[in-house]
Amino acid sequence: MPVYRLQALYDIKERKEQDAKEAFAAAQQALRDQQKLQKDMEEELQRMIEDRHRRREEYSQKLASGEMKVTDQSSAYRYIERLKDKEKEQEFKIEAQKEQVRNAEKELKRSQDALIVATQDLKALQKHKEKWLTDWKKEVAMKEEDNLDEIGQVIFNRKR
Repeated sequence: MPVYRLQALYDIKERKEQDAKEAFAAAQQALRDQQKLQKDMEEELQRMIEDRHRRREEYSQKLASGEMKVTDQSSAYRYIERLKDKEKEQEFKIEAQKEQVRNAEKELKRSQDALIVATQDLKALQKHKEKWLTDWKKEVAMKEEDNLDEIGQVIFNRKR
């Protein structure tokens, strides 16, 4: 069987498709990682909010029962305000993380497009190779048939 004349190109296209598959898988993993990080940050914010509400309720009960003095009340109020500030910081971090997720989604789309192109290129070359192989087999069969015809002709002429 002869060597396919575009085998080097075929090998390059195969490698390119494999690289595109790996890049796509890496982009998928990066997106999952970014989404998990965003979810963790949002859960942390929710815990922060719940903690603030719990502490506010606790301080209100202490104040109502007389366990907390007026001077302690102002420090408790400042502490609640600091917790609110931390929540705002966490919200800003979450917004930044959402941008990271959007970037990861864009990268995933780019790698998916590259994979589609690489796969289409390889499929086109595979079809060409299959057609070439079919044509080559037909040519070999025709040559063999011609040889058999010639042998049959020689045998027929000798018998005369």
